[in-house]
Amino acid sequence: MAIDAKKVLVGAPDQSSTTGAVNIAPIGTSLPTDATSTLTGFTACGYVSEDGVTLSQNYSTNNIKDWSRATVRTLLDEFTGEITFKFIQTGYDELCAIFGDDHVSQDNGKLTVEIGAHLAEPQCFAFNMKDGDAKVRIVLPNAQATPDGDISFVANEPISWGVRLTCNADEDGESIYIYTDPGTTTTTTTGA
Repeated sequence: MAIDAKKVLVGAPDQSSTTGAVNIAPIGTSLPTDATSTLTGFTACGYVSEDGVTLSQNYSTNNIKDWSRATVRTLLDEFTGEITFKFIQTGYDELCAIFGDDHVSQDNGKLTVEIGAHLAEPQCFAFNMKDGDAKVRIVLPNAQATPDGDISFVANEPISWGVRLTCNADEDGESIYIYTDPGTTTTTTTGA
């Protein structure tokens, strides 16, 4: 395969002035199966810090060795996937994504957040990214959000709400889906 600079992608957020690049939905929502289809049943969240979104994967394996101590097979013991990021927008949808609908209330624009020994309900997440016409979408069918890190309140920085998403498996045993679309149409020609 030849080298192709168009396939060197960056992960810039795909957002508009009204729609964020992070989207949440209840478990059971119909999930997208590509990078460009319209998200239905999802709520768009707001701004994420300049550090972006980090996807971490951990494969724990067990090596089976023969009598001579040579590895003859490798088995998967455990897989864990996590996504971390920080919201820098302090709004109802962002705080619900972290702390759960039962622990965030809104009254006439005023917010109350209850922080304690409880977790938000697992949800579906979709992260939309773009690079020119190319699109990338990460879909988490069953993610458990937990607050991540300290919350600092200082005069010269935005209040950052760190989030750690533990990627749980769906009914097919998959935890994370990544879809890409080059944004260009290619034509396949066959010889006569």
